[in-house]
Amino acid sequence: MQARRGLLLAGSLWEFVRFFLVLLLFASVLRGQGAGPWVFPWLLVAGSGNLLIAAGGGMLALFPARYARLITLLRLGKAMSVFSFILLVVSGTLGIASRFEIFGTGGHGLTGGAVLLGVFLLDLAFLAVLISWRSKGAEQGIPPDSPGAPLPEYDETEVQDFH
Repeated sequence: MQARRGLLLAGSLWEFVRFFLVLLLFASVLRGQGAGPWVFPWLLVAGSGNLLIAAGGGMLALFPARYARLITLLRLGKAMSVFSFILLVVSGTLGIASRFEIFGTGGHGLTGGAVLLGVFLLDLAFLAVLISWRSKGAEQGIPPDSPGAPLPEYDETEVQDFH
């Protein structure tokens, strides 16, 4: 169980890194195509949903019983990220990023297409972790809303006497 939570936390950290990596890649490609400085704020707004996946994955990894219901939204968000990459390939937009060289030494270089392909493969791995995630109640075969489901652990609190 700890290894799965570690994978989920690593995927959550990957989502955070992915947000800035893809944002900077698209901003540099668009700037190379002649777009103005107004592009960067729009990319921030459009990509900020991935930060929710990063935060939700982190909360689920650290507190699995409390945030077990987030898993469906995390799966949906990650599936939408994978689908958007597939749309980039189908529309031919990935070809523009493939021609853009990010880092190069000598005769070899790292293109935007290679970076996006790596991002896509890591996204698929994180989606696989999210799909295989099962909560403790689901492993026992107990629906979380059923009367026989175990209650989450609560700490005692001090109650004041208001006579």
